[in-house]
Amino acid sequence: MELGPGIDDPDDEALVAPDPSQLAGTHGHPCVAVPGEDADDVRHPEVVVRLTGGDGNAFAVLGAVRRALREAGHADEAAAFVAEATSGDYHHLLRTCMRWVTVR
Repeated sequence: MELGPGIDDPDDEALVAPDPSQLAGTHGHPCVAVPGEDADDVRHPEVVVRLTGGDGNAFAVLGAVRRALREAGHADEAAAFVAEATSGDYHHLLRTCMRWVTVR
C-alpha cells in the first residue's frame, strides 16, 4: 500500500485491539475508567442516577447527580460534589459522578 513519504505501512499485529476483559477496572469498555470494582468505592451507592439515554451535556449531568444527592438527603454534600466535578474536564466530571453515586 502506498501511504506517502515518511509513512510506514503498519504491522497487522499493531492493529489488534486488546481483549476488553483483560483491561482492569473498565468493566469491558476500554474508554471508561471505573473507580473500583465494587459498590464500596462509591460514596453514596444507594443514590442511583440514570445518565444513559439522557442529555449528555455537562450541566445536565451535573444537575442530575446534584438533584439526586439532595433528594436522597445529602444536600450538605452537594456543593462538595459540584466543586469536585467541575474541577476538571468532561471525563473528570463523569469519573466524579461514578465516585459519588451509582450511575446507570
